[in-house]
Amino acid sequence: MSWSFDDSDREFAAPISSPPFTFSRSGGLEVNRYARCADSRLYDLLTYVDPGPVLTKKGKPRVHQPPPHKDETAAFYEAQLVHYGLKPLKTKPAAKNTLLGLLKANDRTLTVPEAILKLESELAIQFEAKNAVARKEYHARKEREREAEELKRKKRKREEEDLIAEFCKTTSKKAKSNQPSTPLPLTELCGTYTIVAPQVSDGWDCDGPLTLQLAPSSTGSHLWGSFNFDIFEGTLRSRSALPAVNNKVKFHWRGQENGEGETTFGPENVAEFEFLGGGKISGTMYWDCLGKFNVMGKLGPVPSRNRDFSMDVSTWKEEYWSINDASYERARVGRWGGWGGDEDEEREPNSDTDGPSEDGDEDGDEDGDEDGDEWE
Repeated sequence: MSWSFDDSDREFAAPISSPPFTFSRSGGLEVNRYARCADSRLYDLLTYVDPGPVLTKKGKPRVHQPPPHKDETAAFYEAQLVHYGLKPLKTKPAAKNTLLGLLKANDRTLTVPEAILKLESELAIQFEAKNAVARKEYHARKEREREAEELKRKKRKREEEDLIAEFCKTTSKKAKSNQPSTPLPLTELCGTYTIVAPQVSDGWDCDGPLTLQLAPSSTGSHLWGSFNFDIFEGTLRSRSALPAVNNKVKFHWRGQENGEGETTFGPENVAEFEFLGGGKISGTMYWDCLGKFNVMGKLGPVPSRNRDFSMDVSTWKEEYWSINDASYERARVGRWGGWGGDEDEEREPNSDTDGPSEDGDEDGDEDGDEDGDEWE
């Protein structure tokens, strides 16, 4: 395919080596990563005399002085000897004295041997040939990666369309039956769902599958969950009574955007799912970066349903309650190198707890709000 930008001046190949020299387009001919230094600059370096501090009109050293002179390293001077066809010397004073003596003897000039100039030209030609091959291979690899991503995207799109069509059939049959939904047992609600949310995956070109996990609290009075929608992720806590009326459950969620890591936890973070039976759910979620969007999902294989999620629920609780105003402020201040205070986990009166509450209700619905349907 044709490329819309010119990268012909970019280096794709590693430097060509002909010891003790290497050659690349950016560095030219180098010895131990040191390019050849012009003889005029070499003379200035070798004859530098410290002028002392800059003085004021009153003859006192100025407060602000120019940067101090910094001499080159012993490796630099050794490399210059090689560049000019001289015997390399390891000690810095010996290398400097040799170079200065030749400069003074030759009217401050040094001549690069013809053999080295010829080698430089040959290495330049070899590098350009190698770089052209490497550039072609690079673009071929990028094209294969692009085609693979396109196939992956099309496959995911087909799977989404198949799942959407399957949901349309399910909802159509349900509408025709006009029968009230029978509450589903918790065991049929919990597990790992593959999620389809076209407004998310199409809007942000997500790389991987969207997933949702749901599991009950230890007493079964709440559903907890964790989701990863590629560009943002978080944890959910049900705010509806269980078993669900018409198999619809409301959730509040807290999470973070996966680019800059900014958290979101406001009361508008609402999700409502309807469990359709047969391992299918549909509903809506709200995210401030997108607004309300549609969600459909299908429960994974039986092993994902029979899995013990108790440890996950404990982790989800901690993650949910750890995202709050205080943690948001800590992160905001921390981005500027400040200290936002100690961690202080937030808990609400009707939250699930890790142990029994004072009235003996393990899930801690102390305020008597059994359905927990408070959105403000």
